[in-house]
Amino acid sequence: MERPKVKDPKLFAAIKRFLVVYLTQIRSRSTHTVKAYRDTINLFTTFLEMTRQIELERVVASDFNQENVMKFLQWLEMERGCSEATRNQRLVCIRALSRYLSREKIIAVADYAKIEEIETFKIVDKALSDLLSLKQMASLLKLPDKSKPIGIRDHAFIALLYDIGCRNDEILNMKFGDFTAHKDGTGEVGIIGKGRKFRSTPISVEAMDIFQKYADHFHPEHNVQKPLFYIVHGSGITPMSPDNSARILLKYEKLARKSDPDLPHLHPHLFRHARAMHLYQAGMPLSLVGEWLGHSNLETTMIYAYADTEMKRKAAEKIQEANGTIFTGEAFKYQDNKEVIKKLYGLA
Repeated sequence: MERPKVKDPKLFAAIKRFLVVYLTQIRSRSTHTVKAYRDTINLFTTFLEMTRQIELERVVASDFNQENVMKFLQWLEMERGCSEATRNQRLVCIRALSRYLSREKIIAVADYAKIEEIETFKIVDKALSDLLSLKQMASLLKLPDKSKPIGIRDHAFIALLYDIGCRNDEILNMKFGDFTAHKDGTGEVGIIGKGRKFRSTPISVEAMDIFQKYADHFHPEHNVQKPLFYIVHGSGITPMSPDNSARILLKYEKLARKSDPDLPHLHPHLFRHARAMHLYQAGMPLSLVGEWLGHSNLETTMIYAYADTEMKRKAAEKIQEANGTIFTGEAFKYQDNKEVIKKLYGLA
């Protein structure tokens, strides 16, 4: 097959280096993150084709400018029905690519600077519209039957998921040896987070006590390489899967709903959000909350400040009313067959 020609080969070569070398090898971004960048670039070129009649092979560096990016964001909202959160994510991807293209002298510094000026929307993450209260969290921890091994495991999983404030894949990838106990009863755990970044997170006295009781039953040999939460089957021991953790949480969600019908749907990230919000409301600075969660920038952590303000506003409105006064997946649709170009330049 004849190699298709593009109008600006330097641009497409740079985009390929950005996706294949810069993000994966230099920045150590996950496959999910790289996919998000690739999807955004594909969407941007689709926007250019549908609204500017610029076919993929005719896209040039100068098409990456503030006006096009602004109209692209509007197109995402108006034509594709994207949420503000998705719009922000796409903007972050375009900014990062533009920064890289500027450093590679593919686009003008002035064009990149103008793209960088475009603001993200300050929004409350929809996941924060439902949060576990301290009372609900305490009630959940009482549900597992700790007289049985399975109850001890479930109790430890829920307690550590909340206390550490980690992502689901982070806790499922933990090993017994990642935990360190201190003489005062507290502890800490080493976590490999997004982008293979390491962070050390403290563990409370209460959670360490739960951890120690779990370890007595499930890690009596103190094998530091053994998965923290695991499944035993015919071929041996494997880390607990996301499906296993989902089943655990669903089990206790059903139990808790019997006495608390307003309980939000239990999923691992709910506990992470709840821990972060409770730490922030207890007076922990946002910068420390961000470090606790393993956020790469403060903007991500700011959702808790926005959410806390929104919660206070709603609470004030309820008081006023009582007194009689007044925080998506996208299906990409491409018009023409551009698969050869996309494969050549890492866009497929």
